[in-house]
Amino acid sequence: MKTNITRLALIFAVSTFAPAAFAQEEKKEDKKPAATDEKVVEVPEPGTIAASIRDGATFSILTKALQATGLDETLGTKGAYTVFAPTDEAFLKLPEGALDKLMLPENKEKLRSLLLYHVLPGTFTMAELKDGDIKTANGEKVEIDVKSDTKEVEDSKISKADLVTSNGVVHSIDKVLVPESLDDFAGLDAD
Repeated sequence: MKTNITRLALIFAVSTFAPAAFAQEEKKEDKKPAATDEKVVEVPEPGTIAASIRDGATFSILTKALQATGLDETLGTKGAYTVFAPTDEAFLKLPEGALDKLMLPENKEKLRSLLLYHVLPGTFTMAELKDGDIKTANGEKVEIDVKSDTKEVEDSKISKADLVTSNGVVHSIDKVLVPESLDDFAGLDAD
């Protein structure tokens, strides 16, 4: 009988203090940091196309352009993409003032179209690229030209191929590809 009384006393003691303990835990959870007006900067997932481009030594201009259009978020998450990535040197070959004009906020959609012209839905390694036209993410087609020792997209040489990422593959190219829809914009010429 003493054992039953002891058990009851213990249950009573625990039940008396438990609500207070839970109430204190709830109060701790209520102490959330105050919301701020600061914008949360999305970081591409490690190992993605966007992260690989951002971390590449020769893609600082492409990284800024992707960020300006929000495509860094798309290429920084799940998916399957092939990107023909123009190097900084390739961007510097654009007509004088063209890049500055493309980077203006009012030309965001034109820049986005230009960048999407460098993106293929699906993953294509160098060995999988074949002669012919292929539709890009902006809806226009690019021409793949397979030669005996090189492969080109439009007339841009693929200089470094097959950087495999968690969401696709990146091929470095030596010239910015210009879609026909942007022909004559800021001195750009679709070849």
